[in-house]
Amino acid sequence: MASKVFYFSGKCKWAKLAKPDAKYSNFGIDVYLDAKSWDAFKKSDLQLKVKKDDDGSYVSFKRPVSKLIKGELVEFGPVETLDAEGDALPDGTLVGNGSDVTCKVVVYDSMKGKGHRLEAVRVDTLVEYKNDYVGNEVEGSPF
Repeated sequence: MASKVFYFSGKCKWAKLAKPDAKYSNFGIDVYLDAKSWDAFKKSDLQLKVKKDDDGSYVSFKRPVSKLIKGELVEFGPVETLDAEGDALPDGTLVGNGSDVTCKVVVYDSMKGKGHRLEAVRVDTLVEYKNDYVGNEVEGSPF
């Protein structure tokens, strides 16, 4: 089967769209899918683990920085991130937890089943990320 494109919508957490995570060198986003997207997710046959936390069930979509494909190293840049009108988000805009997003995900056949790659994220309602961390002092901490 050739690659297919799916669109999944819902609330997000832990959006790493402009800079990859330090541990695995992946761009990524956790999405708490809406009902319509859960149906599409089931039809996609993706081999992703459904995870749960206090906010509900979610899936993690990823995009590697680079990947060996048919013996050739392919470099992937940051995830294309758009606003609700389809225009690029300004550089430096961070997508905060609770933002409503729609993810464009390419699903393809791999030796381990259905693989995927996060291609783009449209931010339908932005909750801007705010870093409240100030140094390494935590109020009330004995350390």
